[in-house]
Amino acid sequence: MSHIFGRVVAVTALIVGPLSLIAGDIAQWMLQPAGPAPTATDAAVQFPDAWLAIGLLGVFGPIAWLAGIPAVAALAPARGRVVTGIGALLTGAGLAAGIGHVALFFGLYGALAQAGLDADATTAMEAAADRELLGNILLYAFLIGFSLGPIVLTVGLRIAGVVAVWVPIAAVVTAGANLFGGPIAGVVQLVALALAWVPLAVAVARSGAVGDATRRDTPTRRIPQEI
Repeated sequence: MSHIFGRVVAVTALIVGPLSLIAGDIAQWMLQPAGPAPTATDAAVQFPDAWLAIGLLGVFGPIAWLAGIPAVAALAPARGRVVTGIGALLTGAGLAAGIGHVALFFGLYGALAQAGLDADATTAMEAAADRELLGNILLYAFLIGFSLGPIVLTVGLRIAGVVAVWVPIAAVVTAGANLFGGPIAGVVQLVALALAWVPLAVAVARSGAVGDATRRDTPTRRIPQEI
């Protein structure tokens, strides 16, 4: 029962995690604050409930996602194990850094929205936030870890023969789309993200099913009794 429960948790995490990122990105695209040059503070002021919801999604979604990474790493017990393990570590580190960055970003601008500062003070705070060292370190750690990690991870799984060749390609496309702005690149990134992670969730589910079937189909060895 514990094995089945762990597999269900892992598969759920690998579905909820990517979905949280996709839903959060789409929700941010829909936030269009009024003004000649709207900022994140304007979005937090004009859409406080949505701002909080997106922030919570961006924090707790990756936390759930992390619960599925060990099961993915375990898909390559022999061939490709080292590459897969490195990719899992990079991916996990990127997700963890992303949690910190999202919490700082949405928390800071949410606080600015409620502070009631004048325009000059708000502008000064926004400029300071852009230069803030901890937030920028976490941002770049997320970008690097979550770009390279899934690529290395899926390459390792491809070496192990667990996933099709197009899964690492989808991971490369997901990372490459970060280099371009605009809605088209965003849509391509989210589609590629789904194409990279859905097969991993399926592989985790099937690996458990195969293991269960093997245990059921293996005949029990009987010890001959002495007469």
